[in-house]
Amino acid sequence: MRKFLCPVDFSEASLNAMEFAAHIGEKESAVLTLLNVFTEDDFDEILESEHIGKEYNEKISLAEGKLKEISDEICQMSKPKGLVNCEYKLRSGKLQETIIEEAKEGKYDLIVMGTVGVTNMKERYIGSKTLRVIEHAPCSVMAIPENCHYHKIKRLVYASDYQEEDKIAIQQVVSLAVHIKAHIDVLHISKSESDISKAVYQEFVNEIKSFVAYGELDFDRRIFEHTSRGILNYMNEQKSDLLVLLDKKRNFLQNLFSTSVVKELTEFSDYPFLVIKLS
Repeated sequence: MRKFLCPVDFSEASLNAMEFAAHIGEKESAVLTLLNVFTEDDFDEILESEHIGKEYNEKISLAEGKLKEISDEICQMSKPKGLVNCEYKLRSGKLQETIIEEAKEGKYDLIVMGTVGVTNMKERYIGSKTLRVIEHAPCSVMAIPENCHYHKIKRLVYASDYQEEDKIAIQQVVSLAVHIKAHIDVLHISKSESDISKAVYQEFVNEIKSFVAYGELDFDRRIFEHTSRGILNYMNEQKSDLLVLLDKKRNFLQNLFSTSVVKELTEFSDYPFLVIKLS
């Protein structure tokens, strides 16, 4: 049974992420846990004005009531479609540290999080912390940009520089694609022709095809001077719905998910992206 964790701060961005988590959870027969990380200042931003200034415990009760209401609604809509259950937790602490701690303690398979939250005016919004969660989370992370509303994922792009780890990751991508009935484009990214020879590229493609039996799988090779811009242009060209990458703890991912690139993905793109962590 798969376990999904979705941080919720009641902003539109986190509610969008929750919708993605519920729909994917339906396809993967998952248990979805909604996590709210509580600080008193945070809830002064989102609770109705007549509640501001009430005692801390009263605010906790109000937040818990909101979580229960959302959880019950998800159960009603998604359990008949395959979601095992939707639970909720309320914890206090610093946002990203608490998300990572909960993911470790709960042994989750996937974190689905919005990239902008209600505390952005205090420079503690979820979007600015996405990279840290991706870097330190013990499981895969799917980030949903603020303006990305749920739609069926029909085509996804797995961006790669073709290393040994990619062979394992592609099998996970195929498993996801089978559940959601999506087409996969495996995109090799180079900055020059000399990065990898055509012979090596073709050898890699042939090897993947030898043990991955999935009819909706294509391979492409592109040279991008600007990696993130090239990927986004490619996704536009292919009419893709989801970008998938592998966390290799190497320069490729560090370059792709630098602060400036995360900003591009969240501000200039409506594409969700999934970073796979191999156990």
